[in-house]
Amino acid sequence: MDWIERCPTAGDYPIAQVRLVDPEAGSVAPGALRVSGGRIAELAAAAPAGAQAVLDGQGLCLAPGLIDMHVHLREPGDEDKETVATGAAAAARGGVTAMACMPNTQPICDSGAIVELIRERAAAAGLCAVHPVGAITQNAASEQLADLGEMLAAGAVALSDDGRPVTDARLLRHALELSRTWDALLISHAEELALSRDGVMHEGVVSQRLGLRGIPREAEDIATDRDVRLAALTGARLHIAHVSSRGSVEILRRAKATGLQVTAETAPHYLLLDDGALAGYDSHKKMNPPLREQSDQEALVAGLLDGTLDCVATDHAPHTEIEKERELAQAPFGVTGLETLLAAVLTRLVQPGLLALPRALALVTARPAAILRLPGGRLVAGAPADLVLFDPEEEWVVRGAEMASRSRNTPFEGMALRGRVRATVLAGAPVYQRGASGERFQPRPWQRARAHA
Repeated sequence: MDWIERCPTAGDYPIAQVRLVDPEAGSVAPGALRVSGGRIAELAAAAPAGAQAVLDGQGLCLAPGLIDMHVHLREPGDEDKETVATGAAAAARGGVTAMACMPNTQPICDSGAIVELIRERAAAAGLCAVHPVGAITQNAASEQLADLGEMLAAGAVALSDDGRPVTDARLLRHALELSRTWDALLISHAEELALSRDGVMHEGVVSQRLGLRGIPREAEDIATDRDVRLAALTGARLHIAHVSSRGSVEILRRAKATGLQVTAETAPHYLLLDDGALAGYDSHKKMNPPLREQSDQEALVAGLLDGTLDCVATDHAPHTEIEKERELAQAPFGVTGLETLLAAVLTRLVQPGLLALPRALALVTARPAAILRLPGGRLVAGAPADLVLFDPEEEWVVRGAEMASRSRNTPFEGMALRGRVRATVLAGAPVYQRGASGERFQPRPWQRARAHA
């Protein structure tokens, strides 16, 4: 299979011999798909007889490209950890064709100029559509609102101080009121710093045994409850990031039952790991919020199954090897995740039979697209031809040293996962493929204007 070489430059071609996975319709069926002008032109049972430049999918699954609504790309300011280009390469390798990047860069993404800079860098990289998230407060300091309107006008897809919470409830209320006037999405980092400060891991039996300062669930739950109440007060659209606790799941379940415009995500590491993973003091398993207990993991899975939690996002947070080599208490919070998103979801939810493949994929395609109001995540005529070809049965072992990300701090090092990306198509053009001869990337710097304008 050599899609990059065989893809016609005109961008009008069929992809045949695939299993079409439609997350919205909940279907998996053999078929073919035709791409034209960077978009899906049509879907059919088979490619037209005698069609030119047929790309053979070899019976693998073809689905909408993944959408990761929570990543940290570190540029500008921390390019030794990640750049927009290296993050986009990691995304392409993981089948991610669109991502929303959080504003905790250096300087903070709190102006239209920085939003535009990130968009320009992403367009130049040509491997993934990147949608900046603008900061709610200036320098994410929770003292004064940033120019929210300017950032939204420059292309920010949402507003957040992620990396830190907005500590001033009155200021957050004002931000929610303003965001409602623009019908903009506000993403909450739910954390009560007075309870989490100086914590290293989840507060529980394991932290006591390891002699490490813990972060109680209540640090997340209290902040989640506050932010949900402010969303109810203002009527604004609120999204709770990286949910990790059973208490927050229940708060969100009650909120949704009352009809609030509240959505939420959890992350792959909370679904596959618990706080026992830190028994070896491994800093690659240190993130914020922390890995919690088995009961929390079960509540998160239940929340995904019943719709309390809307999607799965990686909270991809790269750090340098030197930083992560510090002892656990001094090492920074954060793990990478772009390249393992698909496999983690399939391994945790599809392989054990908890969710059918299309419904599991909806958690990383159609649902985040709907929350962020992006055009992707759908396998229908007229949608952007952002696609991922993958083998849902292939088992592979995660190795940080093989990743495209500039950083290697994966929490899944050495773990066997099932489901692997074979090719990623962005705006109708293959940008990544993996075959018998190895891996290859093909940037398409023009992609953004063609299908994401």
